[in-house]
Amino acid sequence: MPKPAVVAIGAAGAIALAVILGAFALTDRRPKPTQLDEPAPFAEPASSESTAAPVEPLPPLLTALAASATLQKPAQKTTTKQIDETSMLDKLHELAASDPLLSLQLAREAVSRFPDSPNAPEFEWNVVKSLANMERFDEARDEARIMIEKYPGNSFAEDVDRHLLNHPPNPTNTP
Repeated sequence: MPKPAVVAIGAAGAIALAVILGAFALTDRRPKPTQLDEPAPFAEPASSESTAAPVEPLPPLLTALAASATLQKPAQKTTTKQIDETSMLDKLHELAASDPLLSLQLAREAVSRFPDSPNAPEFEWNVVKSLANMERFDEARDEARIMIEKYPGNSFAEDVDRHLLNHPPNPTNTP
């Protein structure tokens, strides 16, 4: 096929496509979006007198979205509800080394809230581990020494002693 014929067929196809899309655009039956001067609040404060104008119903699409959406409260840094000891320990296990700063904060809170708990050595161990993960080794050693004095013979204290304070020597036969 000669080049001018290919160009003519392509142009005719583009024109036909434009006509079809134009026809669909003219027959669009969706409601036009309404322009609001300012966004309306979701909930207005309760007052003794109702002076507000009646609220217009939402367009069908917004009504469907509002009905199906589950609105969540934004995350708060400080919560008034304190989590229990088991939940704190579970959260520390879940975090592991993925977020050492959060682990440190949570472990220190647990140590202060549950000092006489059977889980207290593990909370202290998490403090030391978090400091080491953040490469704050001097602080980690100081915390480890306190932990060893506080919990002699505990497996978590022995772990800290072995890994942070008393490293075993390297075998001489390794390259």
